[in-house]
Amino acid sequence: MEHSLLEQSGYPLPREDLKDFLQSLSRITGLYMGFIPAGSDLPDIIVGESSFCLQLKTSSEGALRCKAFADSLRIKASQSGKPEFDLCHARLAEVVIPIVSHEGTDFGTVSMGQAVIQGLSDEHKKHIRDIGSEIAPDDIDRLVVSAAGIPVFMRSRLEALGSFIQQQLLEKVISSGALEDTTEYLFQKYEELMFLYAITESLSPDSGHQKALAVILDKGVQRLNARWGLFMMFEAEGDGSLELLDACGELPWPEESGPDPLLLGMIRGCHGPSLILGPGFRNVEVAPNTGDLLVVPFRLRNSREGFLVFGWEKKGMIGDGELKFALALSNQAASVLHAMQLYQELADLLFATLGALSSAVDAKDPYTHGHSQRVAEYAVLAARDMDFSSKFITMLKIAGQLHDFGKIGVREHILTKQGRLSESEMKAMQEHPSIGAQILGKFKSFVDIVPGIRHHHEHFDGRGYPMGLKGNDIPLVGRLISVADAYDAMTTDRPYRVKLDHREALAELMNNSGSQFDPEVVAAFISAVEGSIHE
Repeated sequence: MEHSLLEQSGYPLPREDLKDFLQSLSRITGLYMGFIPAGSDLPDIIVGESSFCLQLKTSSEGALRCKAFADSLRIKASQSGKPEFDLCHARLAEVVIPIVSHEGTDFGTVSMGQAVIQGLSDEHKKHIRDIGSEIAPDDIDRLVVSAAGIPVFMRSRLEALGSFIQQQLLEKVISSGALEDTTEYLFQKYEELMFLYAITESLSPDSGHQKALAVILDKGVQRLNARWGLFMMFEAEGDGSLELLDACGELPWPEESGPDPLLLGMIRGCHGPSLILGPGFRNVEVAPNTGDLLVVPFRLRNSREGFLVFGWEKKGMIGDGELKFALALSNQAASVLHAMQLYQELADLLFATLGALSSAVDAKDPYTHGHSQRVAEYAVLAARDMDFSSKFITMLKIAGQLHDFGKIGVREHILTKQGRLSESEMKAMQEHPSIGAQILGKFKSFVDIVPGIRHHHEHFDGRGYPMGLKGNDIPLVGRLISVADAYDAMTTDRPYRVKLDHREALAELMNNSGSQFDPEVVAAFISAVEGSIHE
């Protein structure tokens, strides 16, 4: 009787092999896995069900809600023919994967999930308590405690894993054969999937050229059990010479000598994925211990060609799986490098435009020529000393260049007045942070920098403007710009006073640390500026 439901569905994979497959996946991911054969609404295989979901089903109402959700998602997936994602009444994520042959034979569905998407928030815990009070399980507090053990999975990963399961099970339908070495095969495929995700998630355009290459090479060497890896590209000038962009692992030549010229010649001649069998290319003096090589060319969209190269100490280490993974890795590399090129082009265009905007504002007052650019550079120096991320520093640089943008709405005679401002003029001048924030706030792209622009004249002791914010209530971008702005103002001539020298300006910052300025920012700024002078 144990085999009857699966056998009735006509699915060619033996039940125990399918169960092993799902159990292995559940063990790796921590997710629930289940299989419902076609023509049934009852699971034939269940593995990894969470204690939280089991508690929900202890009441008849909870069991009914869970089944209604599962049935609805299963029907939706069966109708669409592709994996379907949704959140259940307890806001747990689930994906249902239909197993339908190319001829249209329905073998059933695999359910996967019982995960939270972004961690268990306080609002989610409250929702769980509300559900508990409605369906009356044995212990609501125990229900919340159980929820803390639910695995966290991004939606994109769940959906990718669903597509992977569908592909693997349908392959068995086509071959009408069982999975051989199911667990080992699963680990291999899942590792490939997770390696590629790790690369994708750890890279961003602002993470830098070298980090991007290092991550890809490191993941490739790990997964392929290679001894070493190289990233090479033809020089942009097109003279046929190869540039070594990055290397990883135990290289078979002295670091100071670089790759063997014979090896470079072989790489240049590879116009498609190429397996170079050792010791045919071996140079006894330079590379005495090199076995097989795998060379995978890739091309950027500007037609510049590159090569991903892996080397093994022994022969016979490269199979079909290694080749496929290296190809996927080279595609990933080309995509990342192209994205970084686009990012750099967009960044250059953005900062050129910002420079023009800030120059237009500075031009209203001849005494502040170049002020916005210098403030941005000073603020970035302090932020780097405080070890902020590249993303934050880019945002800070933009905010620094636009911090006085609101002066475009201040009358020119006030900006250029040769002397102290009257009370009404000072009030008009103090409107510029709010004006700038109001104008730039209309652009969604500037949502993260607007608070820094609005509050760069706040004081740490709460005596600044426009809102009198105090301490850490002042946005960090505003606190950084405040120090940079004051330093540049003190070290440039103004209509009403002569500039201070570098030491005098730093002393003023120290004297006002804790009152006008954030002490931590002042310390970082002084450290950074002194360091840049000594360099």
